[in-house]
Amino acid sequence: MMISFMWKNKVHYYLRFILGMTRSEMLGTLCLFICLVLADLTARWIEYASRQQVMATFQPTYWTKTLIEMEKANQVSYSKKKQFSTFPINKFSSFSNMDYPHEFKKEKKQNWQIDINEADSLAWIALPGIGPAFAKRIIAYREKLGGFYQVSQLKEIYGLDSSWVNEHQKHFQLGKGVYRYLLINRAEWKEFRHPYLPYRQANLVLNYRKQHGPFQNWADLKKVQQLDEVVWQKLSPYLSFEP
Repeated sequence: MMISFMWKNKVHYYLRFILGMTRSEMLGTLCLFICLVLADLTARWIEYASRQQVMATFQPTYWTKTLIEMEKANQVSYSKKKQFSTFPINKFSSFSNMDYPHEFKKEKKQNWQIDINEADSLAWIALPGIGPAFAKRIIAYREKLGGFYQVSQLKEIYGLDSSWVNEHQKHFQLGKGVYRYLLINRAEWKEFRHPYLPYRQANLVLNYRKQHGPFQNWADLKKVQQLDEVVWQKLSPYLSFEP
């Protein structure tokens, strides 16, 4: 009894003077602790009761019968597959001139053509190895370019494997090709944008045009000092020198 009284005084001293809790706060803490203990006991009791209910309703005979029937059904299906796989095929058989099913599907799957400048997202998704993310990425890049002028440009798309492009190159068609051009003599700064055109090169050309007037042809463009010809040769299919 004396020990319990001393323990209670120590707890009271710790809560009251060390933590600075008032009497009402200590009572509230005690009530919260009791509620948590009761909630934990209730949850344990509910779990125990549910387990007892499951055990009471368990019927070993019924489940054993069900498992036996499932095993028999699996054995029957396996024997049918085995018979089909060992079916003899000779030159007199109706299957002699047919390929195996997976080879037939592969050959049929490869028989497709797509216009890379006209295809929508559904057409791209239907291709082997292309999902919604790649389809969206291809169309977005095509729009930024203004159309593809060669199939190898597909390799520039982020994440698209170059080997995939090489493997299916014969299935791609360019259609009308480039459908939007960069009007080098009319485009203002906001319109002078292209994935192949670095900022510094665009700035050089616009400043030169402002000082010397419009470009007549490729020879005029080469007069710009510090012009990177590699960049502009790559960009040339998209350039228009219309006044």
